[in-house]
Amino acid sequence: MKKLLSTLFNHERYQSISVIIASLLLAGWWGCEPKAQSIRNPAIKLNRLQLKSELDSIIIQVQNSVDDMDRQAEVINFLFEQALIVGQTGTINPLGIIASIGTILGIGAGVDNVRKRKTIKTLEKPNP
Repeated sequence: MKKLLSTLFNHERYQSISVIIASLLLAGWWGCEPKAQSIRNPAIKLNRLQLKSELDSIIIQVQNSVDDMDRQAEVINFLFEQALIVGQTGTINPLGIIASIGTILGIGAGVDNVRKRKTIKTLEKPNP
């Protein structure tokens, strides 16, 4: 077998080399998936599906931040409207005060919940 391969390579040297090179290129082209740097950690290389997943998670985080800012703006507008009503009429609306207190407590609970989730998330990260 060794003599047959040696004879084949010596007789058809350039064809053998071209077949070997073409086989290696084909294996590299077919077997190697393209990768790009991670957005969050540039030291890590990700394939297309992983990169899309990472991008989707970033978009969700941005959308959550925008929603949080919208909720904060709604609360500020509500409190401003309540203060405006008190200033115009000179009387205090008990239902308005109860709603304002409930709104303030809800915001405090939401902020505390976000803070706790961030703390838990940092504790769950593996140490390198």
